[in-house]
Order: sequence, then C-alpha cells, then structure tokens
Amino acid sequence: MSYFANKTVWVTGASSGIGEALAHEFAKAGARLILSARNEAELQRVAQACGRPDTIIQTLDLGNHESLPGVVAQVISKAGHVDILVNNGGISQRSLGQRIPILRWTKN
Repeated sequence: MSYFANKTVWVTGASSGIGEALAHEFAKAGARLILSARNEAELQRVAQACGRPDTIIQTLDLGNHESLPGVVAQVISKAGHVDILVNNGGISQRSLGQRIPILRWTKN
C-alpha cells in the first residue's frame, strides 16, 4: 500500500504542468485530491483524467491574498482536513524579484 493511500492531498497550480502531473501521481497512489487553480474548466479536465470521483475542485487565485482565509475555510468544510499541501501554484513575473514592488504581486 502506498504512503499516500487515503491521504487528503491539496495541490495548488493543478490545472497544468507540474501541478497536473502531481495530481495524476497522487491519484495513482490512492490519495484523495483537492485541486486548485484559477481555471475551473482545466481543473475539471484534470480531475476527470485522474479518475478519482471524490476529488474536490476549489478555484483559487493566489494573487488575491484577501480571499485565501475564505478559500481555506471552504476546503476544510468540504474535506474535513488536509494531510498534505503542495504549494505548486504561483504567479509569473519576468523580472528580478528585487525590482518588483510588492504591490505587483497582489490584485486589488
């Protein structure tokens, strides 16, 4: 039996790339998935491809910091708990971090 079997795993940035690949691997290992990203249609596609009927889809915009506590509360109310959080989601900015004002990373 896999270590991840019956664990609840929340993957942010799960709609494509590394996050999508992680979702597939966790599903194969028997984990219960929580998939988050901005694009709900892509999350639905990934969830269907993973083949886990108990997958939870939760849209999430990491640039909207004020929404994060509410999103976490929604996930906990749906899932009960989270065993593993994979913070794969991010915001792309093509510049050195030291040259970007912090307000650029937030959405108003």
